[in-house]
Amino acid sequence: MFAVLELLLNGLLATGLLETLINRSSRSLKVEWGRAWSVWPDSIQVRGLRIRNEEADGGHWELAMESAELDLSPLALLRLKVRAEQVSVEGLSFRLQPGDPAARRPEGPGEPPPWELQLKGVRVHGVRELAVGPLRLTGVTDATGELALVPGHRLIVSEARVRIGEGELTYEKNLLAHVEGGTADFGFDARRDAQGRLDVASALGGRLQVATTLPSLTTLQRWVPQIAEASLEGGAGRLEVDLRLEEGRLAPDSRLEGSGKPILVPLGLVRVRTPWRVHGEVRAKEDGPSRAGLRLVLGPVKVEGKNGQLLETSEVTVSLKAPAPRLGEPPRDVHAALHVAASNPLDLRVLNEWLAPAIQVDSGQASLVATSQADAAKGRGTAALELSTDDIRARWGATRLGARLVLDVDARKLALRRDTVTFAGSRLLLRNASVQKGDKPQVHGWEGTLSFPEATLRLSPAVLEGRFAGSFTNAAPFIALLTDKTGLPQVLSPLLEARNLELSGSVSLGSGGVKVDKLRLQGEGFELRGKVELTGPATQAVLLVKVKQLPLGVEVTPEGTHLQLLQPSAWYEQKLGERVD
Repeated sequence: MFAVLELLLNGLLATGLLETLINRSSRSLKVEWGRAWSVWPDSIQVRGLRIRNEEADGGHWELAMESAELDLSPLALLRLKVRAEQVSVEGLSFRLQPGDPAARRPEGPGEPPPWELQLKGVRVHGVRELAVGPLRLTGVTDATGELALVPGHRLIVSEARVRIGEGELTYEKNLLAHVEGGTADFGFDARRDAQGRLDVASALGGRLQVATTLPSLTTLQRWVPQIAEASLEGGAGRLEVDLRLEEGRLAPDSRLEGSGKPILVPLGLVRVRTPWRVHGEVRAKEDGPSRAGLRLVLGPVKVEGKNGQLLETSEVTVSLKAPAPRLGEPPRDVHAALHVAASNPLDLRVLNEWLAPAIQVDSGQASLVATSQADAAKGRGTAALELSTDDIRARWGATRLGARLVLDVDARKLALRRDTVTFAGSRLLLRNASVQKGDKPQVHGWEGTLSFPEATLRLSPAVLEGRFAGSFTNAAPFIALLTDKTGLPQVLSPLLEARNLELSGSVSLGSGGVKVDKLRLQGEGFELRGKVELTGPATQAVLLVKVKQLPLGVEVTPEGTHLQLLQPSAWYEQKLGERVD
């Protein structure tokens, strides 16, 4: 009897008939091996064994084994079942490629009567790699557990335990971390759902403990869209993870701790340098799902220019909170917060490298304080950056300026890149501003607000460009800045008294000067439109002004001011090619 079974089993293995029978029994499961034989009817040895399961959504998983020895039941093979009480594997590799959740299961006849695979007492030595999508882990030393598979219907892994030694974690072949060691205990019972998918992630439970060292944070910048184009450098450190899962979701008592050396982020004319530390945890809540939190602390943060340090703040904190996410799904209802501690006083004369000769800062210091809140669930986010100044004094040609500034930034649209900073949707508030031109009376106590639907700061060379709109208490500062060498024409004096000013346009500000296009100002009793260019002491402007419905053309050049009284609208259209309604 044993001899007959032995001959029959070896015949099935040598001819490939057993391989063919298994593969024909399932559309999704494919099994192949290089060589297989039996030295006893209840024992099979296999070389080059590969098991691959393909899902209807395009995903697949694959097990590759250099060698395997199974103590199985020959009689079970007659019932389309592979049952083994002891399995020893050498040289295992596992790859999982997630599919598209939106893909539909193809229509047609269901799976034929499948083979069943039941493996107990599995011991794996020398795991070569574990790969999930573009992520790849090496360093797993051994694994034990039990496996049951009904192809296309059900997959059970129980009492699985994995020991991790020294290895590497890579993403698309780029090194993310060196693995020092750790353990993983897990299990799941995945059944096919109504959409025809075998959802392993939602059934997964267990615990992962691992310690890693990070050679650099450079490869992590792809997951930070705000600095996706910045050249993130340095940041080597250490990260420890204690991850707990229940039904595929992060469970309470999960923790993450890490810290590292300074990160260096070059941004045009300046660069930011700061060490980092991170803390993450999941806490249970009595009145709802568990909450996950992540807190990244940077500090001290130093902003350096070509002549040394410009600004320093003791701490910048980024906090993220959300319901504990499920594996394979992005976090939902994320609430983010940013806090920047008050910085040391910044001498604003450093701006002269950028603004001069158009604007020259004579004196003034500022302290930077920033906070932000972002609520992804409501699709809203704000960020406030405040420059608290003792007394800013600046010159624009013969005009002396002073002001206190507050900048509100829309956190959803703030982005730092290699050579640009985008802060569209922001507002610039001017408080207690003053303007004095020559020996004329000073305009003081002036306030206004500018909003920027589009705004980009190019860092090398430094140029601010964007569209703006705003409202101001009166037009006096604008009229004072329109001319430099010449005085204000007497006919335009009513503009100084105009109240409730509304304005809009586009601006380009840099060391070469200021250019304002499509300028529109409207107040009580007057309207103004045109184009203004201020380059050092030189001023050029083409304006169309209406004072109490009386139109007037004004052209300002370095040589003087020209007033166009006859057909000013036609003159304006000819000068700028802009139609006047």
